[in-house]
Amino acid sequence: MQYVSTRDQDRIFTSEDVLNLGLAPDGGLFVPKEFPSFTNQEITNLKNKDFKIIAFSILEKFLLDLFSSTEIRDIINEAYENFDEGIVSTTNLKDVTLLNLFHGPTLAFKDYAMCLLAKIYEFYLKKNNKSLVVIGATSGDTGSAAIHAFQNLKNIKICILHPHNGTSEFQRKQMTTTGSDNVFNIALEGTFDDCQSIVKKAFNDSELTQDQSFTAVNSINWFRILPQTIYYAWALSNYGFTNFVVPTGNFGNIYAAYILKKMGFPINNLVAATNENNILHRFISNNDLSIKKVLKTNSPSMDIVISSNFERLIHDFIGPEKTKEVFSNIGLKNNSLRIDQRDYIQISEFFKSGMASSLQVTEEIRKTFQISNVVIDPHTAVGVSVARSLNLDNTCALACAHPVKFQETVIASIGDTNSVFDKSISFNNSERYDILGNDYDVFKNYIIKNAKS
Repeated sequence: MQYVSTRDQDRIFTSEDVLNLGLAPDGGLFVPKEFPSFTNQEITNLKNKDFKIIAFSILEKFLLDLFSSTEIRDIINEAYENFDEGIVSTTNLKDVTLLNLFHGPTLAFKDYAMCLLAKIYEFYLKKNNKSLVVIGATSGDTGSAAIHAFQNLKNIKICILHPHNGTSEFQRKQMTTTGSDNVFNIALEGTFDDCQSIVKKAFNDSELTQDQSFTAVNSINWFRILPQTIYYAWALSNYGFTNFVVPTGNFGNIYAAYILKKMGFPINNLVAATNENNILHRFISNNDLSIKKVLKTNSPSMDIVISSNFERLIHDFIGPEKTKEVFSNIGLKNNSLRIDQRDYIQISEFFKSGMASSLQVTEEIRKTFQISNVVIDPHTAVGVSVARSLNLDNTCALACAHPVKFQETVIASIGDTNSVFDKSISFNNSERYDILGNDYDVFKNYIIKNAKS
């Protein structure tokens, strides 16, 4: 498999390069030079197949230059061994069906990609006798899923930045109570976008990376995005869903569905559902990429205004030179950005969008519980609210996390009851994290002192 940067079509990278680098050297994101395709017969053969079989059919097309078929199967089996039986499930709310993605160890959809990514690195490092420092930014669920997946793995240290006081207490404790010596948590005095910006700077810092292998655990890492295609393929192959409503912050989850469509799967509508931090909704509905201040909402994992994976999509339609121009300027405050109207019309044909406010989220949690006796988390509520407003047929909305992770919002929505949470997690160790100012040099020194030592 050959890869290029979203900002340069000419330089070719191998799968091993992509695995080792995480972010392209020019600051762009890696994408396959050419995507593999699935024939109609291959797609038909996946009908009613279980999750692991579908996973192998997709991953084999991307990983055979790194691993044998037997190794790929072993990676898949080990990645999902601690998930609930069946790995995924659905819940029918009559007018929309939930695709339940909280059956992993940290009860969020990020587990599906993160556990597989960790196994890919574990197998690769052992095979090649290498060590690695993994760094990432999180608005909540990515960090806990990454830390759980990578904790205690040999030859790996992991450092995760989260916005200080910007996650739920449950999310923070999932990250900070592992007790693992290879885990380093940073509470950054800034937003998720600040955390993400620091991670990107680290990959472009040759002094930091010259004598140590670094990789990204965020969805800027191609091999974090790829596994997210699997549950869409499972939903389509087992239930025939062709419309997906995806609560969207960093655009990685919905971009994974777009990849599947690009490879030949018969997906119809892809709907980006946002909260008040609605740059993606504004772009899809009105070609508006202007940057606004991050607002704190009751769906905090989506409190993002610069969606990294959007660059991968834009690149597909406008090419590397225009992509570089757009994403070099997108971080400028008060900058009103639009792309060429012809390119925008092409992109908007692939996507629909909608927005749900914090008040609508609270109402949707309450209404879903009253009507269907189903408890949903606030991010799932964003998707359900948008799905109901669009009234599409044959629609599947992603249930991104278990409601126990956001107890404060859920209880405020439906009342204080002890019967609504059917899962729990114990935090058996004391919290351990460091609060750092929003300063790249401070972060760099922290990494040199801790993760690289």
